[in-house]
Amino acid sequence: MGILVPLYLAGLTALSLPLILHLVRRTPRGRQEFSSLMFLSPTPPRLTRRSRLDQILLLLLRLAALALVTLAFCRPFLREAASLSFADLTGKRLAILIDTSASMKRGDVWQQAIKAAEKQLDDLNPQDDVALFAFSDRLRTIIDFQKEGASPISDKPQVVRNRLKALQPDWGSTDLGTALVAVAGELDTASDVRQSPLEPQIVVISDFQSGSRIEALQSFEWPERVPVVTLRVSPTNTTNAHAQVLPAEEGNELADVRVRVVNAADSRGDQFTVEWSEFVVSPSGGKATNRLKEGLRTDVYVPPGQTRIIRLPRGTDNLQADCIVLRGDDHDFDNTFFVVPPRKLEATLLYAGRDAAEDPEGLQLYLRLAVANDPLRQVEVRPLDATKSLTAPGDSIPEIIVVSQAVSEELRTALTKFVEQGGVLLLVPDGDEAATSVSLFFDDVEFTRAAAETVGAGESRREKYLLLGEIDFTHPLFAPFAGPRYSDFTKIHFWKYRPVTLKSPATTRVVARFDNGDPALLERSVGKGRVLALTSGWQPEDSQLALSSKFVPLVGALLDLACGGTEVAESVAVGQPVPLFSSRRAEDVSPPSESSQKSNENVLGGLTPSARQSSGHIVQTPDGREVRLAADVSSFTETDRPGIYRAKVDSTETRFAVNLSASESLTAPLDLEQLEQRGVRIGTEQTRTQRIDRVRQQRDTELESRQKVWRWLIVVALGLLVMETWWAGRAERKITA
Repeated sequence: MGILVPLYLAGLTALSLPLILHLVRRTPRGRQEFSSLMFLSPTPPRLTRRSRLDQILLLLLRLAALALVTLAFCRPFLREAASLSFADLTGKRLAILIDTSASMKRGDVWQQAIKAAEKQLDDLNPQDDVALFAFSDRLRTIIDFQKEGASPISDKPQVVRNRLKALQPDWGSTDLGTALVAVAGELDTASDVRQSPLEPQIVVISDFQSGSRIEALQSFEWPERVPVVTLRVSPTNTTNAHAQVLPAEEGNELADVRVRVVNAADSRGDQFTVEWSEFVVSPSGGKATNRLKEGLRTDVYVPPGQTRIIRLPRGTDNLQADCIVLRGDDHDFDNTFFVVPPRKLEATLLYAGRDAAEDPEGLQLYLRLAVANDPLRQVEVRPLDATKSLTAPGDSIPEIIVVSQAVSEELRTALTKFVEQGGVLLLVPDGDEAATSVSLFFDDVEFTRAAAETVGAGESRREKYLLLGEIDFTHPLFAPFAGPRYSDFTKIHFWKYRPVTLKSPATTRVVARFDNGDPALLERSVGKGRVLALTSGWQPEDSQLALSSKFVPLVGALLDLACGGTEVAESVAVGQPVPLFSSRRAEDVSPPSESSQKSNENVLGGLTPSARQSSGHIVQTPDGREVRLAADVSSFTETDRPGIYRAKVDSTETRFAVNLSASESLTAPLDLEQLEQRGVRIGTEQTRTQRIDRVRQQRDTELESRQKVWRWLIVVALGLLVMETWWAGRAERKITA
C-alpha cells in the first residue's frame, strides 16, 4: 500500500476533535421538576469534565469517517511488487558542451569545469549515450555520439573522461549561440531520423560571461524536446580589467598613444597601472616573458563597469616596445595588448645630377636633409654613375631614382627597365638640356620654349611668382595633405619652371598645376612602375619648396610610393584571417624575357635576381613555431594565440599583431534569462537517484489514477456518516427518555 500525497496525512490530527467532544459534558444528565421557579434566577449548568468515555461506538464511527476522508485526500494505491533500478531508467543522449574560451583561464575556473563534467559522466547509465563538444569562437567535436549500426563502446564514459583531461582553454572568444544551435540541431535531427527512444539533453559548462555572443539564437527555432542544463563556474576573485590601444591620430603616429582601459562590472578593484613592455620569446622555445620599459607607465582609476581613456608616453627611444601590459587585477589572461612597433625600413635612393652633395644651391643637399631625420626609415642616398650599372655587386637594390641631369641613351634604357620592374623614377631637370630628356619618358609631352621660363628676376622676384593652383589630393603624393589643416600650398613661391604642353590624346596624368594652368607635376605608368616629372626644382634658385614645411612630408610620401608605407598595421582578433602580400619584386614583377634579361644583367646589375617568383610564405608565430605556406595562399588563418607574427617572403618581412577579442574581457556574469527569451528551453540537473524517484513518482501516479481507491474510501466514509447520524439520533432519544 502506498500513498501519492503524504502531506494530507497531517489531516489525521482532526481525529482528536471527536475525542475531546466526548470527554466534555455540557448539560446535566437528570432533570428534577419543582412546583414553582418564578422567584429563582436561571443559572446555566456548569461544564464538567467526564471521567470516562461515553458512546464508544459513536466515537469510533466519527473517527473512522474522518480517517477515511483524510486517506482519500492522500490518494492511496496498491503498490506493485516490482522495484525500480538504474537499468529501468530511460536512456538519454547527453551532449556535454564545455567552454574552452580564453575567459576560462581565470583562477580555478577550468578545474571547476572539469569536475562538473566528470560528475555528469559519473551519473551515466549503461544505456546512455554521451558526446563531448568544446567551443570558443568555433565548435569542436571531441567525442561524437554513437553511430547507427556501429558496435557500442564498452566504456565510453571513460574514453570521454580521458579526452576531457587533455583539453585546455584556448585564446578564442565565446560564441555560445552558434555552439548551442549546432548541437541542438544535431540532437533534434538524430532523434527524428533514428526514432531513438533516448531522451536528448545538453549540458553547458561555462562561466557564462557577458561578452558571450548569443546572436545566433535569434533566428533559430529551439526544439521543444531538447532541454539545456546550464552549469555556471566562477572564480573566487572577480576583479578583471583590460587595456586596448586606439588608432593613432592622423599625423601623430609617434606621439603618446591613446589607451582605453575597461573595468568589468563585477570587479572589486579600481586602481590599475598601464605600462609599455617588450615581449621576449626564449630561443629554446621556453615561456615568453615581458621586459618592462622603465618610466613608461601610467596609473589610472577606473570604477567597476566603466571605461577611461588615457595617454601613455612612448618616446622615440623606445620604439621597439611591442605590447602594453595592464596590472592591478586578479586575472592576467587579457592584460597584454600587442602592437606592431614602428620599424626603420631600409631604402636605397640613387641620385643622378651635376651638383655636389654639399652644394646649397643644388637639389641633392636638400634631398639628403629631407631623408636624414626620418625616424621610421633609413634611406641610403648613393650617386648614380651613368657610365656604370645601376647597382654594383653587393649593393642593395634601389627603390627610387632621382635624375636632374640630361639622360643618355644607355642610361635611358637602364632606367626604363628599372621602372618596368616596379621602380619609381623622379625627373627634376636643372637646366634646358636636362629638360629635353623628359620627353624620352613622356612621348606625349613637348616643351613650348627651349629655355626655362623665368617669372621674375632680381628684386622683382618678391612680387612676381607662381603658386600651385590645382592639386589632385587623391594622388598618393598629396594624400597626406588632404585635410583642411595641411592642404594650403599658397605660401610656396615658384620663380622658374619649364612650361610644357600635352599632346592630344595624352596618356600622362597631370597631378598638380600652377595657377597659370601650366603643369607642375606629371606622372605616367610604365610597366609595373611609374615615372614622375617636376617642371620646377626645389632648390632656392627655382622655388621655395625645399625651404617649406611641405618638402619633408612630400619626400616621405614619395618614399612610401616607392617602397611602401611605414604605418603600423591594425591588429586583428584571435581566429581572424590575415591577408598576406608578397614583396614588390616577387609578386608585382613579371619574369623578363631571355633577351631583356641578358641586357639587364649588364645594365641593372643585381636587380634581376631579386625579381624571381616567390616560393611561398613563412610565418613565424609568437611561440617561435614556423608555418610554411604555398605561394598561392593569400591569407594566414592560424592566428590561434595573441602576439606578434612575422610573415616572410624572400627578403621581405611583414609583421602583424593578433590580440584577444575585447568581448572576452567582459567577465561579468551573463543573465541566463536572455537565453530563455531567445527560445532556449532551460532544464534542471538531476542525478540518477533523482531520476529514479521521478520515474517512481510517475509510476505511482499512473497506478493511483488507474485504481482510484479514493473513491471507495469516500463511499465507505459516507456510509459511516449515515450510520453515525442514525446512531446519534437513537442515543439522543435514549438520553431524553
